[in-house]
Amino acid sequence: MELRQLKYFVKSAEYLNFSVAAKHLYITQSTLSQQIKQLEFELGFELFLRNSRHISLTEAGEEFLPFARKTIQDAEDGVQRLHDLQHVKAGRLRVGVTYSLSSVLTEGLLEFMKVYPEIKLEVCYKTVTELLQLLKNRELDFILSYKPLFEAPDVESKPLFENVLSLVVAKDHPLAKCKRIKLQELAGLSLVLPSRDLQARMMLEKLMHGKEITLSSKLELNETNILLQMVSTGSYATILSASAVFGNSRFKAIPLDEPGNIMEASLLSIKGAYCKSAAKEFIKILLDTEAVKRRLVNWFD
Repeated sequence: MELRQLKYFVKSAEYLNFSVAAKHLYITQSTLSQQIKQLEFELGFELFLRNSRHISLTEAGEEFLPFARKTIQDAEDGVQRLHDLQHVKAGRLRVGVTYSLSSVLTEGLLEFMKVYPEIKLEVCYKTVTELLQLLKNRELDFILSYKPLFEAPDVESKPLFENVLSLVVAKDHPLAKCKRIKLQELAGLSLVLPSRDLQARMMLEKLMHGKEITLSSKLELNETNILLQMVSTGSYATILSASAVFGNSRFKAIPLDEPGNIMEASLLSIKGAYCKSAAKEFIKILLDTEAVKRRLVNWFD
């Protein structure tokens, strides 16, 4: 059994298509099929069910997949440790970030690229659910996100700063002078809301749970920038974390005055996983940025 065979198996399991997997592995489909068959022969089990159109994992394939992934990751961690021991400032760093915290990351990215120009940065913007899956598959080194509101037992959370869910309006909106607002006061407002897979919406649903409140939503989408463009017209308001418009004079974030309205911006990583030197250096730089330091405020002052 060879490491490359395990990589071929994992990639095939990811796409459930030998042709697509071979393309991403930069090998021919025949080579991939041959290596998978060789691996199955050595294991004594078929890993895939095959027909003329599709492939799917057998029960043995489902059982073997997490062990194959762990073996590959352990090997990559070992190589990374050797690089770190030699103080090699090269390689790559894979960072995941949720849409609402993208502005927090920019300053850290610029500083890191200046200090470590030989390290390739790969930044992935997705929802927290999607990013956590990539993290568990070891396709990311860490995530910048609000702490998940659902159970994630294998994930370790390092707090950065606290934030609150807010009604976001244009600076000349009639409500812009309010210091805080109750959920009940949102009824009747023309709202454009984040979609249900974004953390701001998850937090809103949590705060609304058990309360007889109906919000009037004209639009729901998972793109924060478009939501803010709609709000900037003055005709609509939205509900996002206050940090999403922090320092932007075009908008006013009015904290929702509700019990439990605390969102914890965090760095998320897999518990017990090896943290490469590049990741440690990036985190150190990020913690020292003004983007993070300026957000260490009491939002209800």
